[in-house]
Amino acid sequence: MTRRAFPVMLAVLGLAGCHRAEPPLPPADPHYVVGAPYQMDGVWQYPREDFGYRQTGLAVADPDQTPYVTTDGEHYDPQSLTGRHATLQLPAIVTVRNLENGRELTIRLNDRGPEARGRLIGLTPRVAALLGIGANPVQVEIIGHEAENEQLAEALPGGQHLDVAAAPVDQIRAESLDRPGTGGTIVAAPTGTVGAADVSALMRDLPPDVRQGYVQGGMLWVDAGTFSTLRYAQVAAARTGGRVIPVQDRGRAAWRVHVGPFMNVAGADRALDQLLGDGMTGARIVVE
Repeated sequence: MTRRAFPVMLAVLGLAGCHRAEPPLPPADPHYVVGAPYQMDGVWQYPREDFGYRQTGLAVADPDQTPYVTTDGEHYDPQSLTGRHATLQLPAIVTVRNLENGRELTIRLNDRGPEARGRLIGLTPRVAALLGIGANPVQVEIIGHEAENEQLAEALPGGQHLDVAAAPVDQIRAESLDRPGTGGTIVAAPTGTVGAADVSALMRDLPPDVRQGYVQGGMLWVDAGTFSTLRYAQVAAARTGGRVIPVQDRGRAAWRVHVGPFMNVAGADRALDQLLGDGMTGARIVVE
């Protein structure tokens, strides 16, 4: 080894010795969250609860990322059956159906995203592979599991459960109805707490059971908004060049304005950008 090479090697070894490993993640703390309105890619998002959510749109595969803490307190794992959504309560159990090949899979949403406007859901690399989703956006339908989502909201920390522990705690005396006041059996009062085992059961890893459904690829439209008054919908349709469609919104008559259809994602993206630029902040891409 030459004298010149020796100090170079020392310098390289010195740089290697200065490299610092990523700090460890804090312990996972799964909890229920809805959250306040926020901006993502220049668009305001308004999180809300919708346990029986059902929607169509475009899905994308998220890149394989360094582990981090998700919005609901889990550790991100690219091999987990999880995904990201901009507005749904977290966590949420949903079935994602690839409308272009019929494959469907049940996953847990646990993070906010995807960042790109016009995309309904971001999927981990494993979920994307199981559903046959590659580098390009794919038409999907998302169907919420209402009963399971209500259970998550009721039981997880931060959820809607009644905090019985905050109420006065005392013994409860059970008496016979036919002879009241004659005594009874002492039973324990409910505590209202959720144990670690209960949280683990609710947040268990979902099985990779891919089901083959029917292919239902449709046309891409941009939904410019839903209106409770026909007149306002007609004004929006005239402004955007769209058409008015009567719908039911939470059991009430409403009118939706659709712009399109578009033969490809690029066309739908351009129309979406135009509507968002014109102040139609609720515009989104749908499949019909």
